Amino acid sequence: MMNHDELACEPHTPEKLEARHLAERGLTTVEYAIGLVAAATAAIVLLRIFSDNAFFQMLQDWVLAVFQNVAMAI
Repeated sequence: MMNHDELACEPHTPEKLEARHLAERGLTTVEYAIGLVAAATAAIVLLRIFSDNAFFQMLQDWVLAVFQNVAMAI
């Protein structure tokens, strides 16, 4: 059984380096795909929220309540 130090000192052959490079390139592609799906999902959710008039009414009521509380405190 080899320990971690022996694995770290193992010589790297060109074939192993190329295989590792190809595997890392594939991971990068998957990371971009996941990022794009997450960004599209976030955009759809935000579009849904901001196209709803109830959201803007709630936001307006909240802002007015904050201003009224600040005005009463003065």
